[in-house]
Amino acid sequence: MRKSYRILLVALIFIVPGVIFNCLFAVEIDWIIGDVKYSHLGKEWREAEVGLSLFPGDMVKTGEGSEATLTGEDYKIFISENTKFTVSERFQDGEKRRSFMLFLGRIKMKLGKKNITEPEVRTQTVNLTVRGTEFEVASGYDGSSMVVISEGVVSVRGKRKELVLEKGEGTEVGFGEEPEKKFKVITKVIDWNEWFKVSKESIKGREEELLGLILEKFDSIISEIKDYEELRKKALSEKQVFLEKRDEALEKGDEQSASEYTRLAAEKSKIAYHAIVNIRFLALSSIGLFDMSEMIYKGIEKPSRAIRDICAAITEKYGYIEKNYLREGDRERLEQKAGRRKGCIKIL
Repeated sequence: MRKSYRILLVALIFIVPGVIFNCLFAVEIDWIIGDVKYSHLGKEWREAEVGLSLFPGDMVKTGEGSEATLTGEDYKIFISENTKFTVSERFQDGEKRRSFMLFLGRIKMKLGKKNITEPEVRTQTVNLTVRGTEFEVASGYDGSSMVVISEGVVSVRGKRKELVLEKGEGTEVGFGEEPEKKFKVITKVIDWNEWFKVSKESIKGREEELLGLILEKFDSIISEIKDYEELRKKALSEKQVFLEKRDEALEKGDEQSASEYTRLAAEKSKIAYHAIVNIRFLALSSIGLFDMSEMIYKGIEKPSRAIRDICAAITEKYGYIEKNYLREGDRERLEQKAGRRKGCIKIL
């Protein structure tokens, strides 16, 4: 009896987090026109097809005149031409959030009525939390963002400030700036092609400034990753202590105490797992920043020494993140388990 009880306790600690991992959300491509490709962690680009499931770490990009539509649990995402977009997720206050990163281009999201955790959309500049809404967001070549609300409410957050937009409102935020001003959509006709053109032209003369901001963002990402690494290390250490106490309690026949230590160990295991997911989330965000830095650098005819030094530092930091946190995932395994997602039981 005690042996079987021990097996059950171990299962709660080691199998349950694995079940949670297998239940990670996926979105599906349900419409494509033109040149649409996908990649896992940006390693190898392949032709996308209708019905393809996309998992955290998968990226989608559309070519000129190309579009795609993604369907999730209770939302649709319409991806415009010349857009680069990544599926991700993170944990906040112990709750998993679907997160979508728009590196460049424009998307439109429609959220349904189901009672699900609100998804978020991130650009190089802001983080959007949506609630029963329909909105468009664009990310420009210079890292600027434009958000326009058709229905519902969107919280637009920068690093320090938050701006709440409602139906018929919009905002534009420059790279490295905070969301502060609203505009009424009815008074501002948005020519998206012109907006992207202006965002590309605005880079000229600001290359060193923009690259410096990108470098600062890389420093911030790496600092946050290290914080989560420490959190994970501490949680795993505390988990081991509880496991040892559990074993001691089992040896004494104190199954009630063993059960409590098992619960505490499982909590620490969950914290460690959440830290890993958040580290991956931060690592994925660095891909778009690095792409932006390369695009800016390639557009400079004769880069100065200062610009070369900044770009060298960016490349070094991105190389560190890529080597340690952007490892190629086992996508085939995720594809095989995609069919089980709908019947997945939410545990913890």
